[in-house]
Amino acid sequence: MPMFANFSRRGRVRIVSYALAVLVLSLGTAVSQYRQSLLLERAVANSYRHAFSEVTASLDRMNTALQKGIYVTTSPMLCSLCSEVFAQAMTAQMALGQLPLAHAELEQTAAFVAKVGDWAQALSRAAARDEGAIEREHETWKSLAAAAGTLSGRLDELELELIDGSFAIRDVRTAERRLSAGAGELPGEEGPEGFQAIESEFPELPSLIYDGPFSQHLEGRTPAMLAGEAKLTEAEAQEKAMRLMESDAVTLTGQADGTIPSYTFSCETKSGTAWLELTRQGGRVLSFLCQSAVSEQNLTVEEGIAAARALLERMGITEVEDTYYQIDSNVLTVNFCAVQDGVRCYADLVKVGVSLADGSPVTYEGRGYLVNHRARELTEPTVSQEEAAARISEELEVQSVALALIPTAGEYEVLCWEFRTQTEEGQQVLVYLNAATGAEERILLLLEDEHGTLTI
Repeated sequence: MPMFANFSRRGRVRIVSYALAVLVLSLGTAVSQYRQSLLLERAVANSYRHAFSEVTASLDRMNTALQKGIYVTTSPMLCSLCSEVFAQAMTAQMALGQLPLAHAELEQTAAFVAKVGDWAQALSRAAARDEGAIEREHETWKSLAAAAGTLSGRLDELELELIDGSFAIRDVRTAERRLSAGAGELPGEEGPEGFQAIESEFPELPSLIYDGPFSQHLEGRTPAMLAGEAKLTEAEAQEKAMRLMESDAVTLTGQADGTIPSYTFSCETKSGTAWLELTRQGGRVLSFLCQSAVSEQNLTVEEGIAAARALLERMGITEVEDTYYQIDSNVLTVNFCAVQDGVRCYADLVKVGVSLADGSPVTYEGRGYLVNHRARELTEPTVSQEEAAARISEELEVQSVALALIPTAGEYEVLCWEFRTQTEEGQQVLVYLNAATGAEERILLLLEDEHGTLTI
């Protein structure tokens, strides 16, 4: 007997309608739950990726500090580097705790990070009491730097695989095979699949030296060069902009407030649209940008630097020295610092970008120069060049020496002997020794290639 034989036709239709409604509702609920599950899974995956990126970045920064420790010769600098190593170890440990696999494929990483952090903390305390700790731990710095470098490279590769989707954090077996060379082996040993050193960008990469360590103190400073200068009206500023841009078709596009109030102008040039920023006080050039693509390179680096220097001379900036440069898309960007009585004043920065096709200006950044440039009362070094050189690590060969004023974190400046050195392997290292006390103020690793110079 048919199932609905006892029901009227209307009743059967009603039952079927109810059944269909229940089915549709169930399907809708299932789809909604599936979508919520996908969103939750995606949020968790993003959280894991963020934590993994923090681990790789911390290992990268810790590796840099360990490399610098190889060349340390004084207790203050050693303590500073130990603090950096310990801080990065703590950051890495916290990030590792957010991953679901910290006790599997990252077990060796977690153990290595914890031990290095504890070692750095103990060494810092020992160095404060006994300078002999520096020499005793020299080989340890070397071995730890080598191990950290290898481990950092492996994590970098996994980071790249996470980005392109070829590896998932939940894939424990893959990660364990890629990260460990075998049970109990220390980081630094070659893995079974022959890892390569792969570059990967993280929140704090080696920065351009002309954008880097000597410019972070500029924020919020009152410009020294603009003190006592008269304020320009819009008409006066536009007249000066027309002279500088060699055009009558210059348009005022805006004004900016802040620590350096300015006018912004634009005009069309044969290379493209150009923008010029003039300070309201004094009408000094704050920045310049020409939106043009440079398709070829006809000039050498030396010719490009000469073109950049000629531009500065036309602006009345003459007592400067070119330090480092970078080439990007056929544009040569040169960093110039002021020089007073033979002393490099690294806070007085001016950056000029010129086209390597014809030497025409492409970019200009004068904030550092405007904020800091002034006549200084320089003192004679208490520590001689020879005395300072005797404190350079035996691992380094001195290539050149100069006096330099470098800014401190507290917006002051300290006179230093700047030693440009090189290791046996060809690594370029800058060492700054306080010219009054002989203490190590800063150590920088230089990375040079045909495109310019980076520093870490």
